[in-house]
Parts: sequence; C-alpha cells; structure tokens
Amino acid sequence: MLSRPDEIVERREEGGRMESELVVTGAIVDSWVESAGAATDGARLVLQVAPRGRPKDLVIVEAEPSLVPDQFWLEDLSENLCHGSPVLAIGRPSFNGYVAATRLQLAR
Repeated sequence: MLSRPDEIVERREEGGRMESELVVTGAIVDSWVESAGAATDGARLVLQVAPRGRPKDLVIVEAEPSLVPDQFWLEDLSENLCHGSPVLAIGRPSFNGYVAATRLQLAR
C-alpha cells in the first residue's frame, strides 16, 4: 500500500508563489535504476521507502541519478544492495502520486 510522505511543508518560492515540499524519512525496501535508452540522460532512480513509524506504508521516491553521492552508491542501489539503509528524501509531489526528489541523503 502506498502512503503519504512523512511531512508536507509549505515553503515560499521566488515570486511569492507557494509550493509544497515533501519530506520522507525511512528505510529503503527496494531500489532500481530505469534508463531511457543507451544514454544516461533521462535515467532515473526509483526507491521504495518504508516511512519511519509506518513501515508497511510504502512511499515511492523518484530521483535523478546525479542526486546520489557517488557511483558506488548508484551501483549498490541498482543491484538492490541497500535494502534497509536509511534515507531522507526531500522533494515535491509528482503527477503520478510519487515524490520527485530534489535532495537525497543516504546512509549505510
């Protein structure tokens, strides 16, 4: 079952426009990298996160691979070697109900 992120924070953007910022903290349950073809442009990282305090309510986080700290992390995430690792994702709601991450913090 997919759930709402841990926190929804309203923040003021340039020009006085209000935008929602979502914060998800929890543990990685599954992860993979989807590519848009042979080029790495358009690739995206997908994380299934069990939110802290609600581990059965999965949140899907999509992120650009460039948000991952290094190539080793990206390889481990694509090979499912990071299950159970803590994650903090900050982003905005996407049209498909997922969280489009603008920042990721990963720990082993």
